Amino acid sequence: MPAAFYYDTRQGLIARRNILIGLWAANRLGLSGVEAEDYAWSVHFADLQRPGSDDVVAKIASDLSARGIAVRERSILQQLREMERRAELQLAAGLYRF
Repeated sequence: MPAAFYYDTRQGLIARRNILIGLWAANRLGLSGVEAEDYAWSVHFADLQRPGSDDVVAKIASDLSARGIAVRERSILQQLREMERRAELQLAAGLYRF
């Protein structure tokens, strides 16, 4: 299956959104390079546990809190919505790489 097909689906959009918010959270955690990419993928895989995005928000909130970084779940939800908009724009522009 061509990569473009996968990214044109709703699941592809959600995957891209999850990776983008994972990279945002990785930055907040002070991660970079491969560590940031690995963390972003762990955020995406956390989304496979339950329907909806609550598991993503809970993982990020828990990880930030464990590092002493105060952030409200509402802020994470706002970032999640922003990352979904970015993912939509990136896919509409034909950008299939992060």
